[in-house]
Amino acid sequence: MPSPLPSPILPGQPWTALAPMQDVTTLPFMRVIARYGAPDYFFTEYFRVHAQSTLEKHILASITHNETGRPVFAQLIGEDLQHMERTVRALLAHPVAGIDLNMGCPAPKVYKKNVGGGLLRDPAKIDALLACMRAACPGLFTVKMRIGFEDTRYFEQILELINKHQVDLLSLHGRTVKEMYRSEVHYDYIARAKTVLKCPLFANGNVTSASKAAQVINITGADGVMIGRSAIRNPWIFRQCREHFSGLTVFQRLWVMYANMPSYCGSPFLMIPYLTCVASII
Repeated sequence: MPSPLPSPILPGQPWTALAPMQDVTTLPFMRVIARYGAPDYFFTEYFRVHAQSTLEKHILASITHNETGRPVFAQLIGEDLQHMERTVRALLAHPVAGIDLNMGCPAPKVYKKNVGGGLLRDPAKIDALLACMRAACPGLFTVKMRIGFEDTRYFEQILELINKHQVDLLSLHGRTVKEMYRSEVHYDYIARAKTVLKCPLFANGNVTSASKAAQVINITGADGVMIGRSAIRNPWIFRQCREHFSGLTVFQRLWVMYANMPSYCGSPFLMIPYLTCVASII
């Protein structure tokens, strides 16, 4: 059976996680997000794994120098079993909450190497890779993936492999690799995954606000949401999710609240105190 996840900020609510985004989810970015309302979990940029790879220092710093107080999962991307195992063991010497496998990156330069989203074309390879990493991870082992490569022909088969190898959490982006970020998100596939999986499931893809997070959880039955690009535009989004889930008034950014202030005040000069307040919190 899957191992329990670390305690969330507010027990009983759907979980929230900051999605791993290459060259974005750095230590400074995690600090910014934590300042305005941390998620339950952080996930690092992916560590590239190959025969010559070492732990990239700037990514490792987001684990070893992380003062946010929230658990940090280390994400890996690769396909060589020996070197994936080697890298897992190296990371376990550091304060990681768990190890996450990237099976969803849609960048062509990545999937053409048969890693990231490219793995979704090869269930046999996924079977071997999950077995290797599960054996190397005495603690939490998680996976982030999409619903398929160019179609969903292997979707159910891969979900069965997630169960077979006792993955502790699946974060599922509801698009195929080839759809990139262009199509509508297929939340029905996330709902289907929830009926099959033995582990918790995080829904990912176009979760753009706290109300959308609640809607996605309601539609899919997912245990939580993983949010990426929308956290760049709105670093308060995880705080807003907790407030929305609790039925509280949801904090709004001041530049939204006061965007039409001249019409309220009768003069643009009366906006100066508000703009000063905005500048102090950005």
